[in-house]
Amino acid sequence: MVSKSQKEHEASCRLVFLQRPHGAPRGLLMHYALYKIAQRPSHGYELLQDIESRTEGAWRPGAGSIYPMLKKMVDEGLITDEPSGKGKVDHRTYHITKKGLEHVRMAKGFFANFGQRWGSMRRIFIEMLEPQDVGKFLVDGSKTQFQIAQEAVESKMGDLAPSDARFILKEYALNLERQLDWANSTLNKVGEERIRPVQTIRKTKEHLSK
Repeated sequence: MVSKSQKEHEASCRLVFLQRPHGAPRGLLMHYALYKIAQRPSHGYELLQDIESRTEGAWRPGAGSIYPMLKKMVDEGLITDEPSGKGKVDHRTYHITKKGLEHVRMAKGFFANFGQRWGSMRRIFIEMLEPQDVGKFLVDGSKTQFQIAQEAVESKMGDLAPSDARFILKEYALNLERQLDWANSTLNKVGEERIRPVQTIRKTKEHLSK
């Protein structure tokens, strides 16, 4: 029989992992650092600040992670380092090399399919999810997915051909319709009234006007 203290410990572990996921997929730190250095020469501290800012503090790699990794990339010929000041590691400026640019190009295919790879892990997380946490998981997850979709499209819109942008948004709209169909079907099973898109839009407008 699982004790109360053990249950509380497990719940605490889940919350810490979900709220402050300090870890990240293996290799992501190296790929992201290389990507940023390819955009412009950078200091190690700048890379750490950028990651913390973009993840709103959820991911904070330490100096013990970034600097040995940068040294390894220098040794492998992916970047070069230019000492400044008194030669302190955190004052070095890192520059991309031709080999590093090729690595960035090859890594793009992996990250383009990252959502699918991460999605394949969903059953692991669902298995650990407690029934009372399903509501928060569903609502917060939906909001996060929308924010990611919105930021991805809007940040890259200037680089997309109009025809590509229209195709992407139409596919996204179809996925939203499928989600609404599933929600309505499930509501019907529990004896609840269906949600109509027009009603949902009207309620949203009324909420925003308050």
